Formats: sequence, structure tokens, C-alpha cells
Amino acid sequence: MQPVEQNPPAMQDSVVGGNLHTGNVVHNHYHTAPQQAVPVQTIIQQAAPTTVTMAQLGNKDVTVAYLLWFFAGIFGVHRFYLGSIGIGLLYLFTFGFFFLGWIIDAFLIPDLVKQANGQVIIIR
Repeated sequence: MQPVEQNPPAMQDSVVGGNLHTGNVVHNHYHTAPQQAVPVQTIIQQAAPTTVTMAQLGNKDVTVAYLLWFFAGIFGVHRFYLGSIGIGLLYLFTFGFFFLGWIIDAFLIPDLVKQANGQVIIIR
């Protein structure tokens, strides 16, 4: 009499070795253990997005934004800090949009910080 396994293995395999030229065949064969079905409602509940406000993540500061703008603004670091990833990448590859965007941002930073602090982010 064989003992009964409580949990079957997740992967069963069988390997046969040999050489094709001598008549032996190499054969790898894998079986996965049957899995339990998960109800669709459980999957939907797990994938539901969570809403987080910027206040919960931390407020952005005008002083920090200006320091980042001054020292690394031509690389778009201040835009990354404020959550504008697309424009940050544009600044990164064009040196602050050929310095013109960098100069314009000196006047826009207070409004950009206000916009970043009032923004709602959906995290999945």
C-alpha cells in the first residue's frame, strides 16, 4: 500500500536521455498539476485600482522645485519631481527644450507645484 500525498507536486517531469545516432532518444516531458479555479469576482476585487491623493504621498514644495530647476532643470529633473514625466523626458533629451522651456519654467513653477499638489493619482 502506497502512502497518500497530501499536496501533489506543482510540476511533474520525466526525462529520458540518450543519443539519436545510437538509437537512443532524448525526451523531456512535463506535466503541471491541476489548479483550482479562482472565481472571477475575486480577480476583479484584487485588480481594483486604489485612489491616492498627492496629500497622502507628500506635498511638493516650491523651494525644492526651484532648486531642482536651477541646478538640473535643463535635464527636466524639476518636471519629474512635479509628476510631468512626458515633459521631463522631452527636457532630458533636448536640454530643457533648448533652454527656452527651462527659462519659461522659472515663471511656471508656482502653478506647476499647485497643480501637482491638487492632482489625484490612480495606482494599480
